Amino acid sequence: MVENVKEIERQGLLNGDDRQSNSAGRPNEDIEDLGEIKGYWTKSARFASDNWVPLVANSFEWFEFASFAYLVDPISQNFANGNKVAVWFIFSLAFICRPLGGIIIGLVGDKMGRKPAFWIASVTVIASTVLQGALPSSRWGGSFGQKMGLAGLLILRITQGLGIGGEMGSGIVYLAESSPRRFVGMTMAWLSISGGAGFLLASFFSAMLRSVLTEDELLDWGWRLPFLVALIPGIIVLDMLSQLQETPEYEQTVEANQVVQGSAFVPRVIALIFMCAGAAAFWYVGCVYIFDWIMANGLKENVMWIAVLQNFCSFPAALASGFLTDHMGLEYAFKAVLVFTALVGLPMYMITADNLNYMIVIIGPGILFGFASGSLGVVTALLSVDLFPPILRHRSVGLGYNLSLCIFGGLGPAWVQLAESFTNVAGAYFLLLTSLTSLLIFVTAGQKMLKRKEFSASRRRDNSRVLFN
Repeated sequence: MVENVKEIERQGLLNGDDRQSNSAGRPNEDIEDLGEIKGYWTKSARFASDNWVPLVANSFEWFEFASFAYLVDPISQNFANGNKVAVWFIFSLAFICRPLGGIIIGLVGDKMGRKPAFWIASVTVIASTVLQGALPSSRWGGSFGQKMGLAGLLILRITQGLGIGGEMGSGIVYLAESSPRRFVGMTMAWLSISGGAGFLLASFFSAMLRSVLTEDELLDWGWRLPFLVALIPGIIVLDMLSQLQETPEYEQTVEANQVVQGSAFVPRVIALIFMCAGAAAFWYVGCVYIFDWIMANGLKENVMWIAVLQNFCSFPAALASGFLTDHMGLEYAFKAVLVFTALVGLPMYMITADNLNYMIVIIGPGILFGFASGSLGVVTALLSVDLFPPILRHRSVGLGYNLSLCIFGGLGPAWVQLAESFTNVAGAYFLLLTSLTSLLIFVTAGQKMLKRKEFSASRRRDNSRVLFN
């Protein structure tokens, strides 16, 4: 017997309680005068402090992941005879595997719960990270050590990618489903800040190593430290994650005994891949690769300290983006952030190439790129969640979000390096192209998907609900 769809929507089972109310870009009635609501900032900060465990886990795991990118040069000397293009492709391996990890751990999240999925993903990331720091290399084993180390690095980057793919979806879905809708944008801002803090610590650690150690010390053993020091904090993080509670929204879905049927989510996953392209490219070309590019073009001293500045600048930008999202709605905020990214990316990249000096690098890749990076994290995370109903949300976010980060983020530095044989500012055009692509797909398809209900429900003989197109 077919259930009335409105009944299901009232129960909050298809779109997650009051969470869907703001996905179409129209502020909820209870947040329409958000700036005048007493305690908005206090309550959102209190929610973040009460849910600090997934934020700390997210920060820690991004520290581990980013450390590789900031130490590409010494890693290439140890495993690839200085071939940085090869090492950037090894870096990309983790991104290639992220969609698979997102699907596998996403299925665990949708079938068994958000909590066990988060824990499994974190174990995978921490173990593969620590082992990378213990690999033999050309400096610790000669030619044979280099070959064995390279094989081990490939395997560990694959497993790390599987774990990160699951962890990313777990963190986004867990916090979005746990947060009250009236400040869910600010909750995503705290998630973005925690990831930025991981990048900040990684860039700070890299800058310290380059400042304190000699070049030989960095090549011999210094590059290993960010990976090895992850062991003890990693164990603490796993213990904290074991104490998490399941999200109420997931528990409601389980109680309704829903099952999925049909393929309404497929076009949404495809759209999500392209709508996240601008953010993915900006994070890994405009925020990571660009500093390697700056050093390769002759500005070598203290450049990593500008990367630290960039990560600092992403924090207030994330808070502003979260407030904008809660106050004006996701549609408005997403378009505003992408327009800002497009206007900043190309010209500042070009200006940096023509005037490579510390002042330009501080203003462009340092401050402005930091603002864009923090803003993008909020709107892309919330968009990923709002596109899908709870029953298939974890796997859909895990697949679409990670595919985008794989194609446009992780592979971004490799695409740009290949294109630099034609123009030295290939990164600038890459940032512009991806930003405009995301904006176009969102305007033509994404906004309609956020407003349109494509899922309905029926009750089977076994009393389970079936979602279908």
